Amino acid sequence: MTGLVSSYNDFDPLEEIVVGTANAYHLPPVDTSLRHFFQLDGAGTDRADAARLARVIEETEEDLAAFTEALTGLGVRVRRPEPVGLGERLAQPGWEAEANHALMPRDCLLVVGSTVVEAPMPVRARYAETFPYRGLLTEYFEAGARWIAAPRPRLPEETYLFTPDGPVLAEHEPLFDGANVIRCGADLFFNVSNTGNRLGARWLARAVGDEFTVHEISICDDHVGTTLHLLRPGLLLANAGRLGQDDIPAPLRSWKTLWFDDPADDGYGLDWARASTWIGMNIVSVDRETVIVPAAQNGLVRQLEKEGLTVVPVPYRHGRTFGGGFHCCSLDVRRRGSLESYL
Repeated sequence: MTGLVSSYNDFDPLEEIVVGTANAYHLPPVDTSLRHFFQLDGAGTDRADAARLARVIEETEEDLAAFTEALTGLGVRVRRPEPVGLGERLAQPGWEAEANHALMPRDCLLVVGSTVVEAPMPVRARYAETFPYRGLLTEYFEAGARWIAAPRPRLPEETYLFTPDGPVLAEHEPLFDGANVIRCGADLFFNVSNTGNRLGARWLARAVGDEFTVHEISICDDHVGTTLHLLRPGLLLANAGRLGQDDIPAPLRSWKTLWFDDPADDGYGLDWARASTWIGMNIVSVDRETVIVPAAQNGLVRQLEKEGLTVVPVPYRHGRTFGGGFHCCSLDVRRRGSLESYL
């Protein structure tokens, strides 16, 4: 019998998923780590008043409720995190920050088979982001899951390197977000970027063991969910604005690629956007034939339907506002299937 945690890819039949929450979303002061993550010039502070922030939080919760309803209607069990405090103070030697949110479990957690990994996130405001999920993690552990955490990072100022080619992370300690990783059965593709370093890739490879091969790639500046998706074995969805055929990871170049080049712009509700229009391709596959897509992305819907996929459009208004779409805001915990090599 499959345990409560068992997920090796993003396309086998989905049985259980964690969906984050926008409630208690907080705008922390912009420090070096946030400027590094968002590639901000200057302070990048927000002047959003409480009423405006409350409105976008309310609308996002409405959209997450619609996302939950769609998933439940497709037979998927949906779990949610515990309530979080507003702007709780975080402190380590050398820095202080304020907790940001519990909206994007894909960033702070990584599921590899029956193992859940707490990621060593490089943004200081996200240092305790796994805490609202600890109740669920304890439940999964008691049911047999392997629960591990990467070394807690120190995140000193010298972590954040601003180079002529863009921001990169120093190699002093393992750093990555869960959303740096594309899962493809026995193969994991780790995006080395301003949210994941090579030491993080090496730590992950050793942590998951010899059953898995970790491939270092570098296909975008941060997370991979707006650049490349594995829809099913042999079929990719790729960002035509960032990638060409030669940029596809070598082991995947023989797969058929759907090139997406027409993201709709939903705009954003705060003073500056935390994601580009490509957040529109941040999708969730329920199985190899069914995909949940932001409802505004009509071009993507048509493209996927032309390929024979069943598309479930769900409204999502604030992907650019908060910097995360359906894939970011969820974590698939159990999919029906076993460990395979697809390459």
